[in-house]
Amino acid sequence: MNESRPRIEVIFKETFRQSLHCAVALFIIPLRWLGFWYALGFAAVSFFWNLLAMPRLFADTLRPQEKAKGRSPGMLVYSGSILLMAALFPLPVLAAGWAVLSLADGLATLVGKLFGQKSLSWNPDKTWVGSMTFFVSGSVFGWLALIWTGENLAGSSPFWTQSLGISRVSWSDPGQLLLYSVSAGLISAWVESLPWKKIDDNLAAPLAYALVLTVLLFLGH
Repeated sequence: MNESRPRIEVIFKETFRQSLHCAVALFIIPLRWLGFWYALGFAAVSFFWNLLAMPRLFADTLRPQEKAKGRSPGMLVYSGSILLMAALFPLPVLAAGWAVLSLADGLATLVGKLFGQKSLSWNPDKTWVGSMTFFVSGSVFGWLALIWTGENLAGSSPFWTQSLGISRVSWSDPGQLLLYSVSAGLISAWVESLPWKKIDDNLAAPLAYALVLTVLLFLGH
């Protein structure tokens, strides 16, 4: 029983950590009415929160190597990912990519650690069940975020609203949007599964999803 206690504590801490990770997806909801500047403001506030407050108020959520550094690099990258997606992609794609970053990544990590037994052949740190969870949840939640914010195209960054004629893209077919999200989710799940050494998957996976989704939206018009 004493031997199982450390594992129980690790599971509890990881569950709490990933629950917080997923809960941040609630901040996607206002993107239906707010826009680019809201996303930038959230990215800035969350960066300093993750840098200064999280290590003090939620120290138990940090993994051993993060405690040694006094911060979580992945949490800081999380904020940077939102900033980049806000600047580089249409607002509905930002919302969808944010859902992938928050919900798909959080659920995949939690499910993989709790139930994953068979590791990927190309990355022993990832499991098949975790990658499948990422793909399914990313596709579904990305799609829901996409259709939730589709009416707020005007809230996109000036890069899109002033330069690239984003109004040409149709957002009215939920079935087609789901197909696009599934395709982007598959690529994103593959990118997330790769054994990156210097690139955080909090950056690589949602950006891959957002890029593929944007290309499909314009090609499918």
